[in-house]
Amino acid sequence: MKRDINSNGYIFLYSTILVVIVAVLLTATALWLQPYQQRNKENEKRMMILSSAGVADGEILFKDGDLPVYLVNDTITVLPMHGNGLWGPIWGYLAIAPDGKTVIGAKFDHKSETPGLGGEIITEKFQSQFSGKPIWENGHIKPVEFDAISGATKTSNGVKEMIDKTIQIYQPYFEMR
Repeated sequence: MKRDINSNGYIFLYSTILVVIVAVLLTATALWLQPYQQRNKENEKRMMILSSAGVADGEILFKDGDLPVYLVNDTITVLPMHGNGLWGPIWGYLAIAPDGKTVIGAKFDHKSETPGLGGEIITEKFQSQFSGKPIWENGHIKPVEFDAISGATKTSNGVKEMIDKTIQIYQPYFEMR
């Protein structure tokens, strides 16, 4: 008995088999790549932490008391930050000098900010302006001041709020030092 390859039943059966085969292949590939993707995420995080501290290589210790803190080479404190930009989340790391009063460096990233506007938070030009900024003055938190990105007010405000919120949250940590 010859099958009619133009019938609706044949087309439906053929499409179903093809979809199942492709789904199995995609699932197997995704599962196989998961460890590599996780390793890449961890490596990117490590690179951002070290870069914010201004070092190319070093030992990173993770302290998780009440708040997560990264110590680079046992001297530089790196704080994780999370906030909101215009189109989505922004995040980064703020490296604080051993004296606990000055920013050494900052690294930022985003998921979906506008290229050329809010997306500029990932550029060296934007990030370098945080180096040397005081966060403590006369025993009080000093808001970090920086040049905002023209045309990216919402993202710039998000960066400012993210930094100020992070310093406020970690105030007890620095007061204990």
